[in-house]
This record gives sequence, C-alpha cells and structure tokens, in this order.
Amino acid sequence: MKGGESVMHEYFLWQTGKKIYFQLPKSWQVLINVTQEFEISGKTVYQMTSESLANPIGTLPLEEIIQPSHKILIIADDMARPTPKKEILACLIDNLSRLGLKDDQIHILFATGTHRQLTGQEVEMAMGKELLERIRYTNHDCRSENLVSVGRLKTGGEIKVNKLLLEADLRIGIGSIIPHPANGYGGGGKIILPGVSGYETIREHHTTHQIDEGAYIGNIKNNGFYEEICEAARLANLNFIINALYSPGGEIKGIVAGHFEKAHRHGIELSSKELAVQIDEDADVSIVSAFPHEEGPQVMKSISMAAKVTKRGGTIILVARVQGGIPEPFIQAFDYAYEKANGDPRGLALEYIRERKLIVENAALDFNAALSYTLLDLGIVNVIMVSKEVSKNQAMRLGFKHADTLDDAVQMVYRNVPEATVNIFSAGGLTVPIVQKTLSFC
Repeated sequence: MKGGESVMHEYFLWQTGKKIYFQLPKSWQVLINVTQEFEISGKTVYQMTSESLANPIGTLPLEEIIQPSHKILIIADDMARPTPKKEILACLIDNLSRLGLKDDQIHILFATGTHRQLTGQEVEMAMGKELLERIRYTNHDCRSENLVSVGRLKTGGEIKVNKLLLEADLRIGIGSIIPHPANGYGGGGKIILPGVSGYETIREHHTTHQIDEGAYIGNIKNNGFYEEICEAARLANLNFIINALYSPGGEIKGIVAGHFEKAHRHGIELSSKELAVQIDEDADVSIVSAFPHEEGPQVMKSISMAAKVTKRGGTIILVARVQGGIPEPFIQAFDYAYEKANGDPRGLALEYIRERKLIVENAALDFNAALSYTLLDLGIVNVIMVSKEVSKNQAMRLGFKHADTLDDAVQMVYRNVPEATVNIFSAGGLTVPIVQKTLSFC
C-alpha cells in the first residue's frame, strides 16, 4: 500500500469465478462489509430444476396441466441475465418428452425486450448444441408489426406481445430472481413485460412507473411498476415459471417453479433472506463489484444500489468486468446528455423522467434507464470505474474517473480523504440495501 499507511486485513469483491482481494488504509473505518457466507447445495441445476417441477408453488404439476396435443411455448430470458438456461431447458424438455410431447410441439422464444437479438453463438450457449438441433427457437422483436394486443395498461396504452404467446396452449417462462432497481426483483412476470412485449408498451410502462414511490430495489409492496407487470403476465396467460435463485457469491442457490406470481413471491422471500442487508449509516466511500452483471448498461445498476448508501459528495468505486466493453452508442448517449444538460445532468434526467420522456429516443429502454439513473447518481456522488475493458477516455465520457486497479482507486480517494467511512459490497448486483431513509429521485 502506498502512502506509508499500515493496512487492515484484506477484503475482497466477487467477479466471475474468482475473488479480487484488496486492502484499505488503517485510518479508514469499515461500516459494513457485505460478504455473507453461503452454502453450496451440492446439487446440479438439472437436479434442482427437476425437484422444483415436481413440487410447483401455486399451481398443479406440469403432468396434470399438459395434454398430449398441446403446443408449448418456452420463454427464456436473454444473455443480459445470468440464468442457467441450458441446464434448465435440458431438464424441462426432458420432462416434456416424458409426458409424450414431440420436439415439434415445443418452441423457444428468447425474451429480448428492447435489447438486441441473440447471435447464433449465444443461442447455442443458451440451448446447448443438442437442443439447438431439435427444438425451434425465435428471437423476440419488440418492433415487429405482428404483435398482438392482450389488454391495456392503466394508462390506456395497449399491451402488445409476441403472437407466439396466443398460438401456444401453454406458456412457460424461464428467468432469474435477482435485485432490480424498479421492479424490486427480476424474474416472474418480467418475462412477459418487458420480455416479449412491444416497444411502445415497454416504453409507456417504464416511463410511467419508474418514478412510483414504491419502485425501488428489493421492494414489491405498493410498487406500481411491479403490479402492472403482474397484470400484463396475467393478461398474456403466463401459465408457469421456472426461476433461478442466487447466493451472494453468484452460485445457483435453488430453483422455484409454479405460478408466475406465487412462485415468484416465494423465490423473493427466499432470496431476500440472503441478499438483503440492513444499512444503518451512509459511508464516505462505497466499494462495489458490478457482479454478476457484465454487460454494458447492466453494470450501471450497482452504482444506483451503492448511491443509496453513500454520502452526498462521497465516492463510489465500481469494479466491473464488461464483456465486449461499453458499447459506443451508449457512450455517445452520455456525450449527448452532457452537451444537452448545460452543466446540470441530474436536472436533465429529472426533467425527462418527470415528463415521461426518453433522453435518447428509440433506444433500448434499459439503455435509457441506465443513462437516466447514472446521471441522477452522478449529481450526488463521484464514481471511479475500475475495469480493464473500459479505457480512461471512455470512463471520462461516462462522467467517471478511471483506475487500472482497485488499489489504485483506493489511493486516489485516500489522497483527498485520509480518514473515511467505507461500505463494501462484494456483489453489487446481488445486494439489496435496506435503509431507514425515504428513497427519492429528488
């Protein structure tokens, strides 16, 4: 450690398949170090999926629902989520085969929302080579002219979804129950909205409800964002879900299956016991890993999580592995926003959120959400990004400082703040902070 300071014991952050160790100055006081211990079940994802299918929550087992003539639509999330799709699909389709269904009665629809479509290589990763040769698949297109209406949002806008949902006799969603900044947790009905909905449906829902009082990470009570997603799933007749649960270290902790809302709520209850953490005091510095998020806009979620427990004017050190780097169009959006903001990017974000407009028209909704939330956060905290995949110039364009290593980032802050309080989040994408203060955009 530079600066002549003696050090405390080593701390660590999670990244895929490893821990990143670091040290802190002795004069820094750690308020909370979120590194919950967890046990590995010892079971494979296939085994956990099989057990969950045999004991579904809130609905009958598939063998009592499915008829031999049924057409089955399996809706799986895209590569922006860590869901072990290959293993879940293998177990599910084995079960469907044992029930007498033929391969041509099964269709997989990848729920891309407003994201890009999966490449051929990604589809093979998601399905496995054997299933890819046997089972039909389709990438959802949120801008397709063939979407069908299943009802209306509370605002009056139509809920349009992929037509394959109406052509199927049974719809099964596959996803992950991980913290979400507005829906509380992912999984459940999100496989329908935004997963396989139309762009305008997604836009109207997101821009309307992202500022709801209850729309924040870890919360589903009195949350209009979540409630309308459940309603869309009901109208689209989502019959069954299979959702993965995670330990604080990113390991698959379990699988829940059954009714899209009842099984989802049960999974949230199980997840919150391990992922939720009481934060009693904001820190001068929050050190956080973006894990398990490794895709451009998705890594920004951990900034918003950490900003909720960082003092105004404090610093977040974000450690992120970004597969493929930050997309240039995403960085250009920040260029555009800073130019338009006239020195007040937080004010710009608030203006667009309150007026239910997008800063970047016709771009992916998670793209716009990441942009808006980051601009809001940068109005109250500073961010240092530690990433080998993101250059110093790119970080600067995003509004961040950059460090080559975590120890370098700590030293950057230490030079200006020799005595600091610190919160450490070893897996920011799997952490739900429970705080006493009221959460607000303002």
